[in-house]
Amino acid sequence: MAANPEALTPREQQFLEIIAALHQGNRDMAATSVTPFQVAQSIPQEHHRRRLLQLAIVMAMIDGETTPQQQQALKELARNLAVHEQGLRVLQEVVSGHQRLAQFQMMRRMMSQIVVPALHEEGIAGVKKIVASLFFKSGEDPAIAQKYRQLGQLPEGTLGHTFWQHYTQNGFPFPGEAGGIPERLVFHDLGHILSGYDTTPQDEIQQGAFQAGFIRKDGFAFLLFVILHFHWNIKITPIADPAQGLFDIPLVIHALQRGAACSVDLSDHWNFWEVIDLPLEVVRDRYHIPPLSPALLFAA
Repeated sequence: MAANPEALTPREQQFLEIIAALHQGNRDMAATSVTPFQVAQSIPQEHHRRRLLQLAIVMAMIDGETTPQQQQALKELARNLAVHEQGLRVLQEVVSGHQRLAQFQMMRRMMSQIVVPALHEEGIAGVKKIVASLFFKSGEDPAIAQKYRQLGQLPEGTLGHTFWQHYTQNGFPFPGEAGGIPERLVFHDLGHILSGYDTTPQDEIQQGAFQAGFIRKDGFAFLLFVILHFHWNIKITPIADPAQGLFDIPLVIHALQRGAACSVDLSDHWNFWEVIDLPLEVVRDRYHIPPLSPALLFAA
């Protein structure tokens, strides 16, 4: 968010215009000074308050740095909205030069969405499988690997065959192979296929936004992660190299919008085997995933 509404940067102005367009607001709105208290009084729903604070955090990060004035404004907004958002602490750690702490907090926040369900459903064995696969490149399971390799036998254009192509063309090890991702994370790669985003850094930040949109529980953690990793050049995950300045506002917001329109949380017990042999476009239609058309953001 801008600490001084009368001094919006061009990127902050663009961000506000796009958000206004998505909510059928005035795209040419003038900067208006409103106190955090006035904002809180006009938004009674807790869910809407949280979303507003999260959007304010994103806006404060748009230019690749956050000023002390913006930090203070975010804290005041959070206090008046009575919303606790861990992203504020992460941002404070980054600005203070404590990148290690920020990395730890982000990894803990994201991994909790994977490890905790595994612990509840499979016990400690489920957690070990995730840790072995992600951090030690071990935990091979030939039966699981064969299950995914066989997807190449499906007709071209199906979700399964496209998944197989995605892995073989990129040289990725299949789940169950040494270095392969845990099955609990297969939804991420299937999300790449459903969304149409590649694996370049420019596409990964959009895929992260798409994922943040379809995840119903704390999807914002994944949006914050890709902004830090691919826009602020702060390495969060060991899997991909960090990058700087890749937050293309129209593209990222469009990806977030497409993910939010998806009728299924792909990360939450989604049984993709039920649709694995269907044509890719049929699956996209079934889940109401909009086409990849960023220009729609500016449609009249």
